[in-house]
Amino acid sequence: MTENNNSYYDISAIDALDAVYNLIYGKRSNGKTFAVCRKILDAYFDEGIPSAYIRRLDEMIKPKNLEALFNPHLDYIFEKTDGQYNSIQYRSNGFYLCCYDGDLKIAQDKKPFCRTYAINTAETTKGQDAGPVKYVFFDEFITRQFYLSNEFVLYQNLLSSIIRQRSAKIYMVANTVSKYCPYFREMGLTRIKDQKQGTIDLYLMGASGTRIAVEYSDAPGGGQNVSQYFCFDNPELDMITSGNWEIALYRHIPAGVGSLRPELQFYISFDGQTLRGGLYIFNDAPLLAISRRYKEIKDPENSIIYADNLDDPPDPNPLHQSNLAIIKTRAHEVILDLIKQHKTYFADNEDGETFSAWLKWATKGGLKV
Repeated sequence: MTENNNSYYDISAIDALDAVYNLIYGKRSNGKTFAVCRKILDAYFDEGIPSAYIRRLDEMIKPKNLEALFNPHLDYIFEKTDGQYNSIQYRSNGFYLCCYDGDLKIAQDKKPFCRTYAINTAETTKGQDAGPVKYVFFDEFITRQFYLSNEFVLYQNLLSSIIRQRSAKIYMVANTVSKYCPYFREMGLTRIKDQKQGTIDLYLMGASGTRIAVEYSDAPGGGQNVSQYFCFDNPELDMITSGNWEIALYRHIPAGVGSLRPELQFYISFDGQTLRGGLYIFNDAPLLAISRRYKEIKDPENSIIYADNLDDPPDPNPLHQSNLAIIKTRAHEVILDLIKQHKTYFADNEDGETFSAWLKWATKGGLKV
């Protein structure tokens, strides 16, 4: 892809809302990253102001992962600079305009048009003022892997170090790989799970009325029909072909378990949702059956509860815990052991997604379903 066109994502609709934060998520390879990178280049060509590019881990801002980020724009760069530059070099955490004659570099711009930063090394950014930035681009802010401990605060600290007392527009871009993202909760984006594809929601947050625009981008064709390669009956592939939220396939509760009485029950409260878990002996072997709970927990003081809001303020009840590494009771030990043995079964794949997201959060990515 060398040029954007109507078959790819159009960033103009969200830009028209003039928001400080602009979150864009949707189908993979529909042009989201292309559109923001083009804005970064235009800001430098038109105003001489560089931008900032952010990833979660410093591993992702190394040359082997980023050197081709702006390559789809090389023809555009040649045109905008009247042939002065025809290439880009990424070095020392900066993208520079260059001109090559074959393999020989004959010219390079004096300053980078975009600098890169990683959230996990944000502490090293403090005190380093690289000057004004036009745009801040946080790429792949949603993940199916794991989030850093207290990541949102680390991200805000990094933004503070980059922007300082100046102003900048922020773009946060991702594929629809998981509905469970701490940024949604931390930023108060309460309508994400119900947002329809092709729409933009506007939130006004805080006393200042900060504008946050959230776009669930449409899924344009991209010039060729790739769905023929991803036609299999697997919900994880929906994100590639249609932009639907990626959902994995999980072990379903075996028929007959529902007629049994659980040996013990527990609840998981995470990201505004509640799961009910039961330990059953089925075919002479223990398993955990997990399903959605829509009603309030009847007796929370005497119930085993795992939750993401027990630490502030600390909950002294030994039946309640957030960190799975802390074993408070024998029941907690048994539940953890069955999770480690992958003896977890779910009413449907959505329940599996919620449990999986909670497990990654509760173990800092140490355990998987």
